[in-house]
Amino acid sequence: MRKIIFVLLISTIISCKSENFKTLDGSEIKTSSLTGKNVFDVGNKFSKVLPQTLKGTNNQIWVTYYSDIDITLESDKSTEIILKAIKGKKPR
Repeated sequence: MRKIIFVLLISTIISCKSENFKTLDGSEIKTSSLTGKNVFDVGNKFSKVLPQTLKGTNNQIWVTYYSDIDITLESDKSTEIILKAIKGKKPR
C-alpha cells in the first residue's frame, strides 16, 4: 500500500511541473508568467514572426500561435491582456 501511495505522490509532483518556453536568445521563461501581460508586448519582445490565429478565436478571445517560440496565447480582444499561455500549438 505504501508503494502505491508513493508512486501516486511522485507522479502527481511530476505532472505539476511548470512549463517553460525558450526565447529566441536561449533563456527560459515560465509560460505562466505571461498571463496578465499585453499580448502585443509579449509578441514583440519574444517573437520575430507574425502570430497565426487559431481555432477558438471569437469576438472576445484571440487565440494566437507563435511558431518560433512554440507558444499559444489566449488573450482578451478588448483589453489585449493574455488570459492563458500554453506551450505548443493548441488547438492544432
